[in-house]
Amino acid sequence: MFSKAFWDRIGIFLSGLCAIHCLFFPVVIALLPLWPFAESIHAWTHPILFLLIAPTVYFAVRFDNVPNRIPQFLFTGLAVIALAWLLHDWLGLLAESVVTLGGSALLVAGHWLNYRHHIESATKKPNLNY
Repeated sequence: MFSKAFWDRIGIFLSGLCAIHCLFFPVVIALLPLWPFAESIHAWTHPILFLLIAPTVYFAVRFDNVPNRIPQFLFTGLAVIALAWLLHDWLGLLAESVVTLGGSALLVAGHWLNYRHHIESATKKPNLNY
């Protein structure tokens, strides 16, 4: 349906969006006088981002012969983001942001490595010397 590199570009965008959310949300909350409204938006942001990020990880690595480290980056980053979302009440805002940024960094690194792998695979000339 879409090229393999497409899912990596979408994954990098969504993971970067997640990181931006974690970096700027505390600042925005401090500036907003409508705290209850902002808190409800924040509560829905994590499940929505996770539900968008999870399929990009799946589609980026499915049916592909990639080095083992790439899926390890991607699935570890996805697990870290899931844990940050599920444990956000226990972690607190600062720790949740740090953990989510770590997960986002793993996802961006994994998608970048996977993207480069796809580009290098597409540009290699086939060996026709049997």
